[in-house]
Amino acid sequence: MTIFAEIIQQFMEGPHFRSKAPATQESWRRVLACAERSILGSCPSRTLKPSIVQAFLDGLADKPGKQLNARTALKAVEKFAVVRDLVPYPFMTGTTCIGTDGGHEPWTFEHVTIAELHARADLARVVTLAVETGQRGSDIVRMGPTDLEEKQDPATGARRLGINVIQKKTGVRLWVPATSRLQEAMNGWERRPGPFVLKPDGRPYSRELLSWHWNRERDHNAELAPLKDTKLVLHGLRATAVVRARLAGANHLEISSTIGMSLPMVMRYSRFADQTQMALAVALKLDRAA
Repeated sequence: MTIFAEIIQQFMEGPHFRSKAPATQESWRRVLACAERSILGSCPSRTLKPSIVQAFLDGLADKPGKQLNARTALKAVEKFAVVRDLVPYPFMTGTTCIGTDGGHEPWTFEHVTIAELHARADLARVVTLAVETGQRGSDIVRMGPTDLEEKQDPATGARRLGINVIQKKTGVRLWVPATSRLQEAMNGWERRPGPFVLKPDGRPYSRELLSWHWNRERDHNAELAPLKDTKLVLHGLRATAVVRARLAGANHLEISSTIGMSLPMVMRYSRFADQTQMALAVALKLDRAA
């Protein structure tokens, strides 16, 4: 009798899992190990069903990021198992992340300002790059002066500076326009070869080290107490970039194309901006009625 833990092991030994980026492998390995140790792992493959998976996900509801990561990893295991007849039918159908509707909590504009003013210089620069470009940390740490390129707007003839990005996670090629705020910030950065952001010892960051340094700075720098209280992570700035663009009037497709984010995720993050716009519209109508 095959149990689900054995299917997980087969999946992690296969080419699909090994083809993932090292960071993805590590994060999936952690949540799948958690699934193996739970009642889900001991469940016979022939009786595995969505309700059992949902019970496991519900147990992670107080850790939204981990819960979402677990569902993503289990979805990949399902795809692997179904086509190999390791399970009789799909087991992820209808499962949801109860603790969160996905993604990371966006930073407020006040939080961004606090970080840019009071975080360590290299990490403040990371915040600026992330909120202005909407890119992942794995791409931020690789950005440098050689990625800058000007392009001409065919409609106006004006030229604008932008950053060429090949997203590490997806392989998608982007030219991300530099906002005037980002250009102003870059004008104050020293001119040197290599990435825009380096560790205090002058060496490049890895994505994992960047998170470690940020979390340590957030939790030990007294000036960043408001960010510590809300446990804001760098990936949340990707959501903030979406919110800013949405509030500026950009539509979902424009944001998706500019940032290199799927439309469903753009729409998910946009709810923060859309709710604000709707609420302000209602307030204005109520004031006029009064």
